[in-house]
Amino acid sequence: MSRPGAKQDGKMDEFQPIERNSIAEQVARKLLDLIRTRNLKPGDMLPTERELAAMMQVSRPSVREAVRGLQIVGVLKARQGYGIYVSALDAADLLGPLQFLLTLNTQNIDALYEIRALFDPSVARLACGRISQADIERLKQLIEVQHGLLLDPMSFRSSDLKFHTIIWEATGNSIIVRTSLSLYLLGIEYRRIASETAGVLRQSLRDHEEIVAALEKHDGDAAAQAVERHLHNVHRSTLGTMEQGK
Repeated sequence: MSRPGAKQDGKMDEFQPIERNSIAEQVARKLLDLIRTRNLKPGDMLPTERELAAMMQVSRPSVREAVRGLQIVGVLKARQGYGIYVSALDAADLLGPLQFLLTLNTQNIDALYEIRALFDPSVARLACGRISQADIERLKQLIEVQHGLLLDPMSFRSSDLKFHTIIWEATGNSIIVRTSLSLYLLGIEYRRIASETAGVLRQSLRDHEEIVAALEKHDGDAAAQAVERHLHNVHRSTLGTMEQGK
């Protein structure tokens, strides 16, 4: 395993300062670009939070949020007592869907919505019959956390992935979990646009509450319908935001 070092292999030269008005998501994008271009390779350890903040000329909280987000989607992994590393094999697999971001448009957003509208409600229906009370309580706890994240889109999206992962894993089907994660990753930019639109996070929170209520009742039809409404709300708000940006 190697740690990037300017004098050893020139990798540190790639950590150029970014604009002072950059936020955590721009830091995350820069790190993803370094991994995609192989300036950071699987197994490499990232510089410390302080070093990254100095290199990119951003605040340490921005770096912390960026790294946390990339850990959640599996691109980076923490090793207790050692530091943050680029994932060994998963990183390359996870970066593939991110190329979708480069061609984000109404056509592929509609295509993604269509496949998720077919797939996700069925996953929720299956999870409804298998989810444990312990998982229901975990979902409720996440909803409580999300109440405090309505003004923090990036952190809300991090908790959103945790929320949906609990539901996927409740199916007990590893292929469903993997497929659901892949579809979710395809929609990273899709959700970013939606979540930064006024009122969208509050609507997502209400949607999550409806989903959990249906799951707790073990009502498969209600759970499927709640997930379908949630997908529709996110899709509608994203298209609206894109239309305003034209």
